[in-house]
Amino acid sequence: MRHISIMTNSCRLILLLALAVLVTNCSTMTPEQLAARNEERCTARGYQPKTDAFADCIVRLETERDTRLQSVHREAAERNGIPSSNRGY
Repeated sequence: MRHISIMTNSCRLILLLALAVLVTNCSTMTPEQLAARNEERCTARGYQPKTDAFADCIVRLETERDTRLQSVHREAAERNGIPSSNRGY
């Protein structure tokens, strides 16, 4: 029985490590990767590179991302600032 318990714990550890690697890789983009992704998204939306409309699309995407990140950080700060006994449940 002990052998099964050790294997289960090992499997859990491996699964957690694999999940951590996946999450880390997905959430970390270099500025170059982010710029390329934004360019691809604007091109896919039909904007032609090196036009004012394309530049506006890039700025809009960057602004939306910044707004989302600020919102996530603000919500996390608010959540951490509220005592656990008073979370409105």
